[in-house]
Amino acid sequence: MGPGLGGGFGRYQGYFGLVLDNIIEMDVVLADGSMIVVSETSHSDLYWGMRGAGHNFGIVTRFSYKIYDIPYPDWYIATLVFTNDKLEEIFQGLNTFGANGTQLKEATTYALYALNPEISATEPVIVFILEFGGPAADAAPILAPFYALQPVAATNETVPYTGTAHAGGAGVTDAVCQLGDNWRLYPVGLQSYNIRTNRAIFDLYKDMVNKNPAMSSSIVQFEGYPQEGVRAVEPDSTASYAPIWPPSEPALAAVADDYGHQARALFHEGDVPGSTLNTYVNYASSDETPEMLYGYEPWRLERLRELKREYDPRGRFNFYNPIR
Repeated sequence: MGPGLGGGFGRYQGYFGLVLDNIIEMDVVLADGSMIVVSETSHSDLYWGMRGAGHNFGIVTRFSYKIYDIPYPDWYIATLVFTNDKLEEIFQGLNTFGANGTQLKEATTYALYALNPEISATEPVIVFILEFGGPAADAAPILAPFYALQPVAATNETVPYTGTAHAGGAGVTDAVCQLGDNWRLYPVGLQSYNIRTNRAIFDLYKDMVNKNPAMSSSIVQFEGYPQEGVRAVEPDSTASYAPIWPPSEPALAAVADDYGHQARALFHEGDVPGSTLNTYVNYASSDETPEMLYGYEPWRLERLRELKREYDPRGRFNFYNPIR
């Protein structure tokens, strides 16, 4: 439920929208200790604000949520590893596949810059992952242009939907989800991939991991989610990445911040002219402006601030990316 209060990306968002789009009702404990029912018909103003900025207003103790039959029981996952000379062709392929939000609703894509010592101790590789909610035969046309680039390694597997998080290294038992780790993320929302910018980001990442070996487990990650189900929702009805993840050594915090902010600035400069700098609140690193997190429309922020003044006037829930 926590991610849903800030949006909630998901593999089925191409079908059903974000997590927040499917919340029906919540019991919310407010800062004064009272509990209220929040829905379209009860405290409807807060229902709007909770779905996208919910961590600002209270604690959810119960919720009702739309559920659906799984469209297809199994997910086909292909992982292809490339040397960096294929960078431009990889991102051109991803731009073609996801142009103007037309990515197939069954498909989620990831691309990563990472060090793989088995291939090179100094030259990062590019990892392309396709997760497809359907049979392998239907995923084959998507993968064909990427296989044509001759990856240096390739694997595939079919798993049930419940196994997709673990297959992607983000299950509850995987390292990224363990208590005690401190991941610093520097997210930015992009409308498309600027290929020259992505090459500059690659060079920046290579510089970082070679000069700072303790940060060799860091990655740059590009997430591509289908938009069909999300675009079916009226954007005014809710308040609603490419991070670098260095290790949690305190001495490296300033180094990580410097590289992370450089990467974010490069990504934004290379985005569509006139675009705003946006970040996903659930990935935010806490130094973003309210506009970056919640939207640049003045009416949206004012409405959120009014809700904050009404439901949390003393700022009891200001611990994570507060509305100011």
